Amino acid sequence: MPTELPTLLASAGLQLIRYGYSSWLIFGVPGCLLNIIILSRRQFRITSCCNYLLAASVVLLILICFGSAANLYALDHPDPMTTIRAFCKSRPYIVQSTVMMGRWLVAIACIDRYALTSRSSRIRKFAQVHIARYTIACTIVVGLILPIHSIIYYEINSVANICTLLYNGPIASYHSIYTITMGGILPATIMITTAILIRYNLAMTRNFYGKQTNPNNGTTRSIANSSAQRIRDQQALVMLFVQAIFYCIVQIPQLARTMYGAIANNVSYKSADRLAIEKFTFTATEMCAYLFPVSTFYLYVLVSRIFRHELYAI
Repeated sequence: MPTELPTLLASAGLQLIRYGYSSWLIFGVPGCLLNIIILSRRQFRITSCCNYLLAASVVLLILICFGSAANLYALDHPDPMTTIRAFCKSRPYIVQSTVMMGRWLVAIACIDRYALTSRSSRIRKFAQVHIARYTIACTIVVGLILPIHSIIYYEINSVANICTLLYNGPIASYHSIYTITMGGILPATIMITTAILIRYNLAMTRNFYGKQTNPNNGTTRSIANSSAQRIRDQQALVMLFVQAIFYCIVQIPQLARTMYGAIANNVSYKSADRLAIEKFTFTATEMCAYLFPVSTFYLYVLVSRIFRHELYAI
């Protein structure tokens, strides 16, 4: 017996796309552009970590523009995702590759910060600009290769009127493992682990230099230096923890949907209500993937006084 649920969810999904993706463009594009402008300055380019953040901002800008614009276009025009087979294959590939690049560039930036605070000279060598640029190039290449299955196995489902990945055994397993581990768990684990290690390294460094302090020196200078160092340490740690925590939160819906998709797509028959729920859920969880790139600039502004100072100087 037909119900009103598919109609209601279809209407809700359209409104979610209209206002959600419009918000991503309004806030995300200027944010990424400001990130690029600020991080392109020479004082930032000579820092290896900022090269990763600059590359991530460029990649995430492409993600926001391409992903959001395509969804907004489909509101008032025939959806190219369900009418053009080539677009059905290429858009998921571009979105997945840019998402993967952006997440891993930020994760590697955290590794770079850990290397810089290490007391081992061998580990500190990783935090160099030329190594950062080489690593960025490798990350981009890997990011283009890993989701290549999207071009092959994404197809238009005429029954549900959606573009979806055809889950067939090995592909289902690969996509689920790839999305959950490479796109979710590993980057988050790296961010959190490096933040903890950086805190440990900074504490060890402060203790080391504290023991080297000459008590005959003026206490005022020691207090001032200690306070300035503590502020810099706190800003770096807060940026890492905020990014890691926010990333973990926004990944939960997408990871849950991926796991569900690997299981539910083996079901041969689905009711109209279930198909409508799945389509609405796909729309909502896909939007969650844009929260991290959209919010990066605002997180930097919120927690970093140095970043705010450079923003005001524009």
